Amino acid sequence: MKLPTIILLRHGQTVWNLEGRYQGHLNSNLTILGKAQAEENAVKLSREMKIEKPFKLFASPLGRARETAYIISDILGLNREDIIFDNNLKEIHYGIFEGKSKDFCQKSYSHQFQEREEDKWYYVLEGGGESYEMVEKRLFLWLERIKNEKYVVVVAHEMINRALRGIYCKYERDVTLQLRQNNDIVLKLENGEENIIE
Repeated sequence: MKLPTIILLRHGQTVWNLEGRYQGHLNSNLTILGKAQAEENAVKLSREMKIEKPFKLFASPLGRARETAYIISDILGLNREDIIFDNNLKEIHYGIFEGKSKDFCQKSYSHQFQEREEDKWYYVLEGGGESYEMVEKRLFLWLERIKNEKYVVVVAHEMINRALRGIYCKYERDVTLQLRQNNDIVLKLENGEENIIE
């Protein structure tokens, strides 16, 4: 499958990011810093797109990504109604961990925590959780949808972006699982490679 150029953003910092809580399909609001990060990322995006390039803006429908996408859209002078919210871009579902801190889960769900740490690619947490394998499958559905595009911008989540980068750059699974993307980092995926946009 030939893939378009993808500009990949993560939502701005949230309250639960600060508190070290698993968010998954639950949501917490952007912090003041998170809103500023979204604004700064929009500026980076505008510099990248000085040469007028037609593009589509996709986003996860979860509140923190939606709010970030609205900020970016407003700064770029786009119509909010043109943002395409896609359920396949939702963050990985953390099941029984959602809304809880990593420390709490490590102590209260020690068995599940350890099993997931040992096999993140396939392990599925109780309570509707997802493995990376499941996330990868829904990302392939989204990629099929955009395969005829030339240039797309995506506002999503760290784990989703991690899996997407793995697919796009053909990383080994152990490499994919180590990938990080801070809230203020904008990535450009092009021709099977990734680079940071300053």
